[in-house]
Amino acid sequence: MIKAVFYLHKKDVIGYDISGHAQFAAKGSDIVCAAVSVLSQAVTNELSNATLNDDDGISVSLIEPNEKNKVLCEMLVHSLRQIEDRYPKNLKINIDNY
Repeated sequence: MIKAVFYLHKKDVIGYDISGHAQFAAKGSDIVCAAVSVLSQAVTNELSNATLNDDDGISVSLIEPNEKNKVLCEMLVHSLRQIEDRYPKNLKINIDNY
């Protein structure tokens, strides 16, 4: 299962961790894993002034609370929620408020 944890402060995403494997299909054929990977990598690549660690999945912290980053992070959460709704055995999202 892929686990995504979003860290919020005053409704703004200040960081997130995404790791694991969806186990929906064989490696290389897993549409859930592919969708989560493409979304998370695309958003992460476009964030400005964020700290990235991609050793074991994606871990992003210290996201600058500017408008571009807010829109990107909201889009990522919303898109992953849609995937989670369709594939609840393969993706789990948690929101931690600070």
